[in-house]
Amino acid sequence: MNERDLGSLDAPRLGSFADLPPGGYPTSAEIEAWEAAFRAGEIGGLAVISDTANVSFLESWLGDFERKRLFVSFADDDVETALLVARIAGQQGYEALPFRLDDGSSAGEFYATAQYRLAIDSRAARRLRTDVTEMELLGERLRRDSASVFRDPPNRDDRSLSRNEPRIFRKITLGDEFNQPTIEEIVVPGGIALGESAELDFVPVELVFDGDSFILHGIDSASGTNGISRRLPGDDPATLKSLFDLSSRSIRTRSDAVVDLDIDRRVSISSALRDTDAGYAFLFADTLPFEHLDYLPVTKSVIVDTGVSWNRSGVDDSLPLEFETGFEVRFLSADSMRIAQTRLALEYEYDSASGTVRYDGNWGRYVSRLRESTDVDGLGAGLAELARYAGWVALFRRLEQDAVPFLKGRYQFMKIDKGGRETPRRFR
Repeated sequence: MNERDLGSLDAPRLGSFADLPPGGYPTSAEIEAWEAAFRAGEIGGLAVISDTANVSFLESWLGDFERKRLFVSFADDDVETALLVARIAGQQGYEALPFRLDDGSSAGEFYATAQYRLAIDSRAARRLRTDVTEMELLGERLRRDSASVFRDPPNRDDRSLSRNEPRIFRKITLGDEFNQPTIEEIVVPGGIALGESAELDFVPVELVFDGDSFILHGIDSASGTNGISRRLPGDDPATLKSLFDLSSRSIRTRSDAVVDLDIDRRVSISSALRDTDAGYAFLFADTLPFEHLDYLPVTKSVIVDTGVSWNRSGVDDSLPLEFETGFEVRFLSADSMRIAQTRLALEYEYDSASGTVRYDGNWGRYVSRLRESTDVDGLGAGLAELARYAGWVALFRRLEQDAVPFLKGRYQFMKIDKGGRETPRRFR
């Protein structure tokens, strides 16, 4: 629909979008905008799926991952064109279910879980003044020598990173105990950077949200046994929604940066965490390193995850999954070439079963300057909540990277209000 050489709009046409690839499920904001336009009678929807095998349309839509799930958005004035598309789909062996305002149906659930997001392009659709992503993209042409209509495709949600968003950053550029850093110290956002993808002791095949918590289905990679079904640890749904959005945004922006407080305590925080309880907890965690080690000749601290593993706690499927999060608190300053150098790193491991953090050691040129009176255990305990969050972020990142289906309960989960404590522009 966005090809540069697309002809003039003489008649309505059906197509997909360069910036909405297969499996690019809508965000909570996109779902809200679509449903608002639907309730206002501005748009309708058409769900299309291959043969439903004599079960309910919704059951087939959510339950069979091999079936192609297409959702077509259209201006209400184009309903006749949409019905024509439905008839043609039926002739090709598909089943189609149209949605209009007077149907009283939950079209939003189909939109939220569509594998392919299409639209009917028409003069009526282009006249709409709406925040619906598909309608906004109509008539937009690919940028020259680009596969996107946007100058900065990964950040199309905000068109560009907002002024108080942490700068794009990959924690791997900091190096580690055995690898040299490659990034200038001034570019390092400091604060917190989470970039790990979780390891699991089985192959995940489906994620389900039941309204209160998650269930992960999978296959034992060693024995090939099907039917693994483990509930994930209980946590606040609003917090989980914040962490899910953080993971997704991290993948889209290709950045590990979560939060940063500069020397004047001005706040830079991922938009996924803004004005949430989880975001406020991240901000508080960012203040702790220098409260415990304020005597080192360094310029900033960075908390980074170093490994996350999720494991079954026993053979009984009634037992929930548990996880461990390895993380480091690093204290940095620049060398003569302005490259960021880790002068001291404190190593920790968090255990979800006990909720405790264990201090594992340290490394760096300033190890000899670490005072015996420093409460390294107290610092670790203060970061337990952050480590718990890091475990969830790593799991959500792994599941999205591996394209593990999350359809059942997705709509309900994406509708969760994650709003909480205000994240200030300056953290006192």
